[in-house]
Amino acid sequence: MSNPDVSAFVAYATAFEKSYAEDDWSHVERLTHDEVVWSAAGAPPPFGGVWSGRRDTLAQIRTSVGGFDRRFDERVPRILSGPTPIPGGVHMSWAVVYRRAGLPDFELQGEEWDLFQDGKLVLHREVIHNAKETADFLARHGASLRPAR
Repeated sequence: MSNPDVSAFVAYATAFEKSYAEDDWSHVERLTHDEVVWSAAGAPPPFGGVWSGRRDTLAQIRTSVGGFDRRFDERVPRILSGPTPIPGGVHMSWAVVYRRAGLPDFELQGEEWDLFQDGKLVLHREVIHNAKETADFLARHGASLRPAR
């Protein structure tokens, strides 16, 4: 038997990857609740913080992707565990490998809790596990990355 929250998560994750690839965040917007709360812990601003509402959340996603992900040549996400059903949503651990020609690969590690209402994301709580290593990588190699956009 399928779990509706796992199905909602898979739909959201698929929309996220499509939005990233096309740089068209309308795919994610359709699956995000008007009153969503997005929380990213373990990272300094502008990447870490709490955002409320669809408009501010989507703006934050674009800021984060433009300020980090798109600065690399390649981004390879993978699920480490989950998505595991929890009351109202899912929990998942993940890693994303980032590559840029001439630089060592960097792996961002974290986990998230996502809650859904009527198939739409209402709460995203993300924790970055290697924020210090991320800051160190950016301090050492930031000048060799693409400019933030």
